[in-house]
Amino acid sequence: MFLSLLNPSSRVLSTLCLSCRVSVVTKCYYSEGLDSKYNDTDREKILQVINNTDISTLSSYEISKGNLKKFSQWKNSNGQLKTLSDLEYVDGFSEKSAKKLFNSILNGPNTEKKVVSKIKGQILHPHLSDNVIQDCKSVLSVYITVNSVSWTLIDRSNYEVQDWKYYGIDYPEGKRFQITDILDIAWRVTQQLPLADIYVMKAEATTLRAAGSDPNNPKVLAVNLQKSQMVAMIVALINSRSHGEDQSSEDENSKDVLKQKVYFLRPTLPYRLYGTLVGNERVSTDQTVEMLLRDLVSRSPTNAHAYVPEPLQNMFRSQKELQKDMLGQCLLLSLTFMDLCIYKNQERIAKLSRRGAVYQVRRHPTYDYAE
Repeated sequence: MFLSLLNPSSRVLSTLCLSCRVSVVTKCYYSEGLDSKYNDTDREKILQVINNTDISTLSSYEISKGNLKKFSQWKNSNGQLKTLSDLEYVDGFSEKSAKKLFNSILNGPNTEKKVVSKIKGQILHPHLSDNVIQDCKSVLSVYITVNSVSWTLIDRSNYEVQDWKYYGIDYPEGKRFQITDILDIAWRVTQQLPLADIYVMKAEATTLRAAGSDPNNPKVLAVNLQKSQMVAMIVALINSRSHGEDQSSEDENSKDVLKQKVYFLRPTLPYRLYGTLVGNERVSTDQTVEMLLRDLVSRSPTNAHAYVPEPLQNMFRSQKELQKDMLGQCLLLSLTFMDLCIYKNQERIAKLSRRGAVYQVRRHPTYDYAE
């Protein structure tokens, strides 16, 4: 024989077996604690959004696809939520997931989540918050190869390229580089980089073998290791430099927390957006960028496209073939990041979404090493 009991102190509905004295927990209620965590104004705003927005709009907040589907089915059967605690009756929701949804409604929709939902797969790491975007005034893209570092500085307010440079790295012939030698190179490179609010790089391969044309060649692995070490050092130096500059405005409790200012963009996105990939082979960006620059000679009042001043265009045209390719790669990385993550250019997003539906780019092992 079973008897259902409700414990007022724990709000736990349980079933008590009278013969064996075993209590089986079947449902945990968190209604009182959840409602008390929000004031009247916040509760009203949360209920307004949940009850009066369609499923597509609600998906822009912090809610999983599974819970979104379950909530939609529950709402169709039971109607609107009367209180925040009503969400406990929807299968799949815990107090943690409910609070996550409620807090995201109060903080505003996650616009990056909308972009990610249209472009398959993760496009940026780490997450770029709306607050960081709002406070951003400048973006510096850094494109690193074994033999060079290129960068593009963009003014966010009017989408203008303000700096665009190539920095070659010379290696003494026959010298075997130690970790301190690589650190010295990384330090000199970082000192040349302009200051910015956000720094962008392409996401690197997660293994040394994936980044080379001949994964079993010890020399190739050594080159890949050297590049990985330099990238890591430049990232650390950029963040360290930014951390030191921000310390004066931080309180004591936040000084020991490193604010990440370097973001990594999926490397195939510029290839797909600007057509610099033929089959599995990356082609030179020289002609692509040259054609693109012809359309970037005027400012766009809506920031629909970038503006590259004539002196920087002439600088690009005066470079040798290799330098042009590296500068082009860096510019396309910059424009892709700005259009997708800063300005949320719907035309660019739609282009990637359509192409992603019919063809997927596979990462080729020659990408990094061939540069």
